Amino acid sequence: MKQCRGCKRTRLYLFLPLGDHPPANGFLPPERLAEPEARFPLDAYVCLDCGLIQVEDHVPPGFFRHYVYLPSASPQLQHHFRGLALEVNQRFGDARGLVVDVGCNDGLFLRAMRDLGWPTLGIDPATNIVEAVRRDGIDVVNEYFTIDVAEAIRRERGPASVIVTTNTFHHIDDLDAFTAGVRRLLTDDGVFIVEVPHAKPIVEENQFDGIYHEHLSQFSIRAFVDLFARFDMRVVEIQPLPVHGGSVRVFARRGAAPELPSAAAPWVEAEAESGLFEEATYTRFRERVQRLRDELMRLLRELKRQGVRLAGYGASARGNTVLNYYGIGPDLLEYIVDRNPLKHGLYSPGMHLPVRPVEVLLEDRPDYVLLLAWNFADEVLDQQRAYLDGGGRFILPIPEVAVVDGSGVRA
Repeated sequence: MKQCRGCKRTRLYLFLPLGDHPPANGFLPPERLAEPEARFPLDAYVCLDCGLIQVEDHVPPGFFRHYVYLPSASPQLQHHFRGLALEVNQRFGDARGLVVDVGCNDGLFLRAMRDLGWPTLGIDPATNIVEAVRRDGIDVVNEYFTIDVAEAIRRERGPASVIVTTNTFHHIDDLDAFTAGVRRLLTDDGVFIVEVPHAKPIVEENQFDGIYHEHLSQFSIRAFVDLFARFDMRVVEIQPLPVHGGSVRVFARRGAAPELPSAAAPWVEAEAESGLFEEATYTRFRERVQRLRDELMRLLRELKRQGVRLAGYGASARGNTVLNYYGIGPDLLEYIVDRNPLKHGLYSPGMHLPVRPVEVLLEDRPDYVLLLAWNFADEVLDQQRAYLDGGGRFILPIPEVAVVDGSGVRA
């Protein structure tokens, strides 16, 4: 990469070459296991000017037309999106204008907004998911969001008073086109709400698994400020969120702002103090990631040598970054369990581990389970209390390698 996709400057540092990976959500049916599997370089860069962590765009055209990630599989995310809807209703309910969710997925947020009496519209390219959302009575444009789509919506439905995009903005290669579309669709006094993982905890807590081809960017607040400023938009508020290992909810409005808006200033100062704009920070990050890999692989191999049975929990894109970078395959894990029914019966990309329902853990009782969905650790451990009480153990790979037993002790 030669230019930052956010601020367009050129001080990029390649800090974490992860090797060649298949698309992280490219789960395979059994009949395709013998076919050649496309792999692409997964090289993580950081812009030392704005702190945007980024990878090159290798996602095949049309990849998101059939998607297998469903936030409704997580009770934590169900609660999260209900909370977002209640906040939008409380704070911006006077307008009661059109609310648009870009990357609406299975419609959790839009259902909550509809139930609160708002006119809603979703935009999502995943045809398989959109069909189910429409059957629930929610209007969805089955397309990628572009300025042409924004223009068409504005002509047919009018401008949007609220535009929301949650865990979608960091999937976008052409951030300029997306932001221009938002600005065109938004009312003059409307609000744009973005939720994404925050670069600061990613770096501080060794969260390299959030880097994969679909996650083209990981945002600092400085990156948001610089990007929006080029489109006469300004950051007006920022909220920290616990989801996905540490995220931010950024509120933006139309209108020029000072170089560093007051809402963003303390966040950018904290990012600078954490070294997010310094090369040495990312060199140390790479060294920690390599140490974690060595520690986990030693543990898994020793357990396997002892005859222990191992499985995984969480057929997630994050998990596939770990599996493929570490080289964890069927020689170590027998299978992965997941709550998402769209993934059952499929095989993980690259390592080809079978995906089964979570009920298998109690039926089969493997000795240890590698918790690939570590960012939902509290939720998973609570759900799997019977497995733990029966002597099962979970292994957390991030932020540090740890083993959790039924007493909750992390060794």
